[in-house]
Amino acid sequence: MTELERVIRRLRRKHTVPRVVYRYLSGRPLDGRTGYPYRHRGPGRLAGWQRQAYRLGVPATALLAVAHPEPVGSLVGSAALVAGYRLRRKLTMRRFNREYIAPTLAALAPAMGLQTGVRLHVDPSLGNLTPRLAKPLSPAETAVRSWYGEHVEPVIRWLPERAQRATWSAQRKAEPVTSKLAMFRRPVDGDQGPRIELVADTPYLTREQRQLVSSIIGSKIPVADLVETWHQVGPRVRATWTVRKRPPARVGVDQVAEHLPRLAEWEFFLGMGAGDRPVILSLRDDSPHIAVSAGTGAGKSVLAELVAVQVLARGGRVVILDRKGSHRWALGLPGVDYCTRPAQMHDALVRLDALADERNQLALHEPEDWDCGPRTLVIAEELNATIGQLVNFWADVRGKGDPKRSPAVSALANLLFMGRSAKVNVLAIAQMLTARAIGGPEARENFGIRCLARYTANNWKMLVPEAAMPRASRTLGRWQIVIGGQATETQVAYLTAAEARELACPRSLGTSEVSGPSSPAGDFLTLRQAAEAGVIPWKLDAAKKRLQRGVGKVPTPRGKDGNADLYARADLVAWAGSE
Repeated sequence: MTELERVIRRLRRKHTVPRVVYRYLSGRPLDGRTGYPYRHRGPGRLAGWQRQAYRLGVPATALLAVAHPEPVGSLVGSAALVAGYRLRRKLTMRRFNREYIAPTLAALAPAMGLQTGVRLHVDPSLGNLTPRLAKPLSPAETAVRSWYGEHVEPVIRWLPERAQRATWSAQRKAEPVTSKLAMFRRPVDGDQGPRIELVADTPYLTREQRQLVSSIIGSKIPVADLVETWHQVGPRVRATWTVRKRPPARVGVDQVAEHLPRLAEWEFFLGMGAGDRPVILSLRDDSPHIAVSAGTGAGKSVLAELVAVQVLARGGRVVILDRKGSHRWALGLPGVDYCTRPAQMHDALVRLDALADERNQLALHEPEDWDCGPRTLVIAEELNATIGQLVNFWADVRGKGDPKRSPAVSALANLLFMGRSAKVNVLAIAQMLTARAIGGPEARENFGIRCLARYTANNWKMLVPEAAMPRASRTLGRWQIVIGGQATETQVAYLTAAEARELACPRSLGTSEVSGPSSPAGDFLTLRQAAEAGVIPWKLDAAKKRLQRGVGKVPTPRGKDGNADLYARADLVAWAGSE
């Protein structure tokens, strides 16, 4: 007998009809392969009991459907819905593992010196990890989901909602009895929310390894502000990252007044972060300039007002470039130059550029800790529109031989490139802080502090691509403060107009002192400038006549701007109010 005949005879004995039937009914592989357990998954995709259930259940269901079509049809439909839901969930988790778990494990194992024995669990409900995997919906999908939400989902949710309400009612009625059982309950961790858990089959990790693991987790899994806990007792190392307590829903003037006296001149209190921690900005250590980007109604002007109030309270000056009048709280305050027209904005930026350049030149010949004078904050509201207005204004007034580029736009770019020694800081506000809006990508890179709220994925990737994007909050006043690629969720303090004026100038407005006639921030104005800025309610000719006749509390000249007299803004305000 040849070898081929022996193989054929062996196959015939192996795949006889009784044996194939037995394998089919018992859930074993039909080809006779071994090593496939019945209760657990083996090398194949399914366990033995799962194959057996499919092989016996499908024919039985088909026979029942022929004999009793109506009840079996409803049962099959229900089973199909459950199977569809489980399949969708399985596909989502498969993609979730492919996007987050597998790449993170591939980076973690070499970092800990382990090729195997590293297990990672990431809760899909942590942050916005699962929604981020969703693809954009087509118009048809949007319409179908809208119809489903209006007509189908209320019917499906009716019974579960009633059952949940009944459960809550029973719990409330039983509370007098169940509350007495609290003494028998063991204390549990109060933070049992979504978390990241890591288990490594090694008894110890060094400090450098733990820091590297934390860095990998923070980079590969885009969730910010987590509480990290390490357990190295026993044969395995366990690490847990849990969600930190969220910032408070509201921060007001009391918190600002509490923290303001403790801060240095270059530090600013913004609000409270997670775990009731104060969020402090440093214009000396972090960055000399601040970028604010958010949608309409997110509180951009409130954040700018908060920083401006602290500058004024320390004797600094604030220049506001605002065409729409978002900072009415600052009208008439000493130390504030409120520019609402392109001509005023143009002149203010040119003067500030000259001041910053002069301070930098003087700083070259002074010690490192030399104080160049009061800090000046420039608030540029709606920078997308402001730059265009400055460009159009210069196109209208530019004469022959003048530069083509607006000097005001050049001055703003120069201010952004100035160092910390000049103490002239720019707070730029825009809904979308594009490179064109700020004068180029190089100028935008000078904003080391970036504040975002109600952001989109496109806006976040444009401004802070190096930081993981957390879920945008719907809470009013909730911001993400990004410094050095690290995002900090912050509830920014809210001040009313009266509270802002009181903090900015606790003294009487009419008797506030002024330091000298060299301020470009608008503390000293000519009559023409005061009439154009609306500091005095009269036109220039009428103001001159009142000055000549001594009508009211006539201001005293404080200096000269060419041939024109300079007057203190506070004196002009008092003069206008004396009538």
